[in-house]
Amino acid sequence: MTGKLILVSGGFRAGARSEERSVGRLYADALLRCGAEPVLCLGGAPDPEAFGGLLLTGGGDIDPALSDQPDDPRLRPVDVRRDREELALIRAFARAGRPVLGVCRGMQMLNVAFGGTLHPHIDGHEGAPHRVDCASDSLLYALCGDRLLVNSYHHQAVKAPAPGMRVTARAPDGTAEGLEHESLPILGVQWHPERMLRGLCADTSDDMSGLFRWLAGLEQ
Repeated sequence: MTGKLILVSGGFRAGARSEERSVGRLYADALLRCGAEPVLCLGGAPDPEAFGGLLLTGGGDIDPALSDQPDDPRLRPVDVRRDREELALIRAFARAGRPVLGVCRGMQMLNVAFGGTLHPHIDGHEGAPHRVDCASDSLLYALCGDRLLVNSYHHQAVKAPAPGMRVTARAPDGTAEGLEHESLPILGVQWHPERMLRGLCADTSDDMSGLFRWLAGLEQ
């Protein structure tokens, strides 16, 4: 069972009497559906060897200082604690060679963790589904196909890919939509695949189960 435990990152929100952890239910549903067991990260320094992989969930903006970028008035409130927690998780799982899947903000965090930069704001990517084209020699192509219709809920985006990272999918306007490490099992998507699962939630017509199956070790 241990090999199918997937550590899931999350954000923070105000609670009635104390601060709470926050993560969308669909991430857990997606993992459970493919036979994995989601475990919410509540802090500390979890041992990557105890997990089959790491799922970095979507959320708010990333502190531009982490990639030596200037502040921007279009940025929304950042959560430095979450940023630093996820950076530590990414680096620990990368050292252990464990699979990592980054979703939306999670893909951006992967790029920052390895030394890449972000656009603080781009137009036209909040709310409107659009096409994504995947490189034919990519893991994304193997898992999802060559041309996808995906949802879009972001205004930050990958600018310069980090050393060792490769953009493997793009939107029609050139925005990076998929990111893969050249030698480690690390994959990021800019859309929300947990909202593209037949029978659970369908923002668009393509089924993204393959991404979660890959993270759980069921797809090679």
